[in-house]
Amino acid sequence: MARRYAGDVRWGWTCPRCDSEAPVRKDPSSETFRWECSRDDCPAVGFGFRSRRRARIALRKYCDRYESIYR
Repeated sequence: MARRYAGDVRWGWTCPRCDSEAPVRKDPSSETFRWECSRDDCPAVGFGFRSRRRARIALRKYCDRYESIYR
């Protein structure tokens, strides 16, 4: 499944919960990467990824799972 999105990892995607931007950033305290929704009232977050690419792939997978469960 990860190879399905391997070529499309330059940009962040939208949060599956609220459709806001979900940027990927490096966490300076842990030296890992994380994605999080840009809205203050949305709790969606993913953290502990070894690379920016893995964080974006995880966000895409989360979006796919969220859509199939709640739609």
